[in-house]
Amino acid sequence: MKKIITLLFASAMFASAFAQYGSNKDWDKNNNDESYAKDGKDKHDEDRFKGGYYFTPREREMEIARINREYDYKIQSVRNKFFMSWYQKKRQIEFLKDQRDREIRRVYTRFNDRRNKYHRHGRRDKKDW
Repeated sequence: MKKIITLLFASAMFASAFAQYGSNKDWDKNNNDESYAKDGKDKHDEDRFKGGYYFTPREREMEIARINREYDYKIQSVRNKFFMSWYQKKRQIEFLKDQRDREIRRVYTRFNDRRNKYHRHGRRDKKDW
């Protein structure tokens, strides 16, 4: 009987510990009536750059190198397949090369996008000029 009461008491304490209400950290996000946040920043400026990100040339080159490594591995694995005919291998390799080119173009598009904040405020790498 003691074990059952102790188990019920422990489970009640455990359940009540996770039944707490959330904090009010999102108060500023829900308060849309005021044009200035608590720290004095203009909310309209934040909305203008909403969805912005920093994507540096170094990150761009690292991403391209990762894509090339992955697709080189995939292409090599297709070349090593014994059971495929040469025509199927050629077709699959061309498909993988086209897919790699699309992903690299996507990386360049992301770097040159207007939402990339790297190009703002004079943050340019000399070799990108």
